[in-house]
Amino acid sequence: MTIRPPLAAADGTLRGAGPRDAGTDKAGRILAAAHAMFLKHGYGATSMDAIARHAGVSKATLYAHFEGKAQLFAALIVTECRRLSELIGRRAFDEPDIRSTLLSVARDFHDLMCSGEGLTMYRIVVAEAPRFPELGRVFYDSGPNVMIGHVAAILSRAADRGLLHVPDPRTASIQFISLVRGERHLLRVLDLSEASPNPAAFVEASVDLFLAGYRTDTKPDTIADETADKAGAGARSAVTTGNAITAADAAHRRPGARGHRD
Repeated sequence: MTIRPPLAAADGTLRGAGPRDAGTDKAGRILAAAHAMFLKHGYGATSMDAIARHAGVSKATLYAHFEGKAQLFAALIVTECRRLSELIGRRAFDEPDIRSTLLSVARDFHDLMCSGEGLTMYRIVVAEAPRFPELGRVFYDSGPNVMIGHVAAILSRAADRGLLHVPDPRTASIQFISLVRGERHLLRVLDLSEASPNPAAFVEASVDLFLAGYRTDTKPDTIADETADKAGAGARSAVTTGNAITAADAAHRRPGARGHRD
């Protein structure tokens, strides 16, 4: 039976999650080799021996930088999530047109989650998280949680400029990301070939649906007031109409009225 050393240290931090000397050329070669091997073969089928050969370093050198495969993979997660998050995060927060800004972010995020390296990394982490829960934590903190923060910052600044009504930017950010991810992400994760809506049209519709709920001219309180006003107007109209009918009927029944018969 193989005994695995814990990934997490006593204080909860990830033990050996990064290279001991991240600035060295060898550390960079190891990470590049691990990136290629993990994405091509998956976590389980990739060995440290194979990574060492691919990087052109000895096993001793590899283990001098990383304590084991789990720690190497964790370091790769941090590196890749940071790189991909930065690609999406390069949007102008002060762009006056909030719809264009959110569309740009939504398209990048949808493409990241539904194709290429982002999808592959997601699949690997989901498969390995039950055995290495710390990997799931590293992935969430380095990727999804960073993305939530990026979008929340965009929404918060839009609210400060009066473009949106966003009482809770983090919750709104999670709602936005969930809308944009859609069904296509699940179909791709499961490697299913079912037809999904046109991605570009779906993303655009998702952004418009999100904005419909958070625009300053359609705040929930305003919608509720308008609904109440309409309901009140309808009730008043019904009462007025009913009174008019009652008065007309009474006039018709008065003695001497035209058409009245004893």
